[in-house]
Amino acid sequence: MDLLPRHGVAYATLLLAYTAELSRRESVEAWANAAMNHGSYLAVVTDLRSPAHALIEAGLASVDAERGVCLARPLAATATASSPRHAMRHVAVVLLSARPPEWLRIAVDADRVEHAYIPQQDVQALDWLEDELDDVLIQARELLQDEKQLDLSKAIGDVAEEVVVSALKAAGKNPVHVARISDAYGYDVDVPGEQFLEIKAAGPRTADRFHLSRHEYDISVRRSDHWCLVQVIFEATAFVADRITAADVREIRELPAPVLSEYVPADTLTFRWEDTAVITPSPESWQLSTLRPDPAFTCPGFSHWEER
Repeated sequence: MDLLPRHGVAYATLLLAYTAELSRRESVEAWANAAMNHGSYLAVVTDLRSPAHALIEAGLASVDAERGVCLARPLAATATASSPRHAMRHVAVVLLSARPPEWLRIAVDADRVEHAYIPQQDVQALDWLEDELDDVLIQARELLQDEKQLDLSKAIGDVAEEVVVSALKAAGKNPVHVARISDAYGYDVDVPGEQFLEIKAAGPRTADRFHLSRHEYDISVRRSDHWCLVQVIFEATAFVADRITAADVREIRELPAPVLSEYVPADTLTFRWEDTAVITPSPESWQLSTLRPDPAFTCPGFSHWEER
């Protein structure tokens, strides 16, 4: 089973945590049975074996030959919460960070939640948190490791490149997708005899900025007349879709190299940026691209991109 903290899943998890802390439970079966005996009438009709196994699979609990059922520190902390409401809230944070739904990394950042990126059925499943929902999601997002986020960011960027390549082919061009060969080029797509295109992906709320590497910038200066940054802005629907189509692309726009250079921090005698910079061009700096997504374009959703 998944561990999305619906009210029933959160309640079952809290009951299991409380029971495990009371005394030694030698097996998952004994643990679940004890939780049913200690709980209210609701516990008797709640399936506690499935969530107990799910907690073990998620690394939130384990069964030791000598100590029996042992809770991981985050889950153990829920059993000592000062009030049931506080405990349930803490359980929701723990479950979300242990088994994060794909949308958590997309919809949530350090200070806000974009509800349009969350499937409606999941929003409804979490509505018991009421006005605490956003705080719970932000706290859970802060607990995640960054490795998966890097994989997801790459998947979004890869799809953006595929959108541009397919659009170029639909326009009768013969692009070379050099990013599949190496990152050393300093651009992602070569349109022979015409342009070198660096592709950046964005959603509705991240379109105002992008990351630029020093190498990409150096190449843009060297090939200034032909290098261009292309930004693919996806609709919010793209981030929760099983398959992405042309309808999930809101806009394709461009930033020529000479315009880009106006926003790049200049080197001085005492400072030189060497890694990456966050560039935030003014809305007026962008040019609407003549490229249009191929109407036949389709590819796996971001969460399934690694399966390709």
